[in-house]
Amino acid sequence: MNCNSCASSRQVELRGEICLHFEGGLPTLEKPLVWVFPSVIVCLDCGMARFSVPKTELKLIHENL
Repeated sequence: MNCNSCASSRQVELRGEICLHFEGGLPTLEKPLVWVFPSVIVCLDCGMARFSVPKTELKLIHENL
């Protein structure tokens, strides 16, 4: 699959550790951080990266919106 941004075929799959924060300033400090450990596809030409959030973490995000 080519990069969605620049159409390059030069991509690499890496393991990631990503902490997602809710936006909104001080009121969101009470909301949980959402950690995900996905495979991340990184384009070696433009730097665009993509990953999917697993269902368990996606549910946590949805519950805290």
